Amino acid sequence: MTHPYPPYRVLGTAAAVFCAVLLTGCGGSAGGTGAASGKQSGEGDVASVATGTPSAAPRSPSAAPPADSEQGRPQLRLDSSDAERDRYWNAYAACLKDHGHKMILARGPYSVDQHDNSPTAKAARKTCAGKLPLQPSELRRDSNPHYDDDYRAYITCLNDRGLKVVALPDNSGWTYDGQPTMSDTEQTKADKSCTMEAFGDKNR
Repeated sequence: MTHPYPPYRVLGTAAAVFCAVLLTGCGGSAGGTGAASGKQSGEGDVASVATGTPSAAPRSPSAAPPADSEQGRPQLRLDSSDAERDRYWNAYAACLKDHGHKMILARGPYSVDQHDNSPTAKAARKTCAGKLPLQPSELRRDSNPHYDDDYRAYITCLNDRGLKVVALPDNSGWTYDGQPTMSDTEQTKADKSCTMEAFGDKNR
């Protein structure tokens, strides 16, 4: 079982194009928190107090940024609360739903069907790109020069806490090293703690 960090809880406390929040309706399950991905794209990726909210000022079509632009997207922080993170991810999911993207309503009102690659879904993702939260800068290889070292420390921490995992070769996620023995709640707690411990070092 792999855990790309992202769509939603993508590394530590956050998110892939669709991370656990989108898939489980904003729950803190281990399947949604498992690993950090140093990638940040339009993947349903995941957290903290966002500082970059979309501008309220109307823009002309010619002034609109490219669909893959980070301009105006909500910025998650490493210390974002679950409520803050969920608020931004839910807004993104709601936008997708409003524009015709398939949902898995049995899992909750914000559970996006990540297998929907229809033209309508692709158009919805493009339209809603401005609402897709940006991962905390610490969890992004392009903005954290220590990312690989931090990720290795994160994996070590998880194993020290009892969640036996093995990092993928490119540090984009991890797999279980055998059958997991920790509950979802315990895994989520370890994931959050290790994310802050490994990526939140301010004394470099």
